[in-house]
Amino acid sequence: MTMKALGLASVAAALFAAPAVAHHAFAMFDQSKVLYMSGTVKQFEFVNPHAWLHVTIVNDKGETSTWAFEGGSPSQLVSLGWAPDHPRVGETIEVGFRPMKDGSRGGQLMSVKFPSGQRVCSNRGCGEGTGEIVAPVYRPVQ
Repeated sequence: MTMKALGLASVAAALFAAPAVAHHAFAMFDQSKVLYMSGTVKQFEFVNPHAWLHVTIVNDKGETSTWAFEGGSPSQLVSLGWAPDHPRVGETIEVGFRPMKDGSRGGQLMSVKFPSGQRVCSNRGCGEGTGEIVAPVYRPVQ
C-alpha cells in the first residue's frame, strides 16, 4: 500500500469514527459542578438513545420555565432503578444536574430525588465529589 493510499484510508477511518465520538461527547455540560433544583415533572421521555426529563421550574420572581435534562439510555437507567413511568408527570422532584456551559435551561441528568426520599442516579453517577452547588432560587410549581 502506498503512502497516499494509507493516508486516504486513515482519513476515511477518522471520518467514519467521528459520528460515534460526537454522539458520546459531553462537552456542552459543565463537568466541574452539579446543581440541584426542585420542580414539577412536565414530561419524561424514556426513549433511545437517551432519556429526557422535562421539568417546570418557578424562579424567585414567580416566572415559570421548562428545563430539559438529558439522561442515559433506558437500558442503563433501568439497571440503576429507573422505570419508564417514574418520575410521573405532575410529581414534584429534586433534580441533580451538570449545567449547560452556555447557560441555557437544561443539563446532564445526574440524579432525581422523589418526595418519598428515594434517589436514583444516572449512568454517569450521582455527582458526588464534584463540588456540588445548590441552586436556591428555584422552587417547585404549586
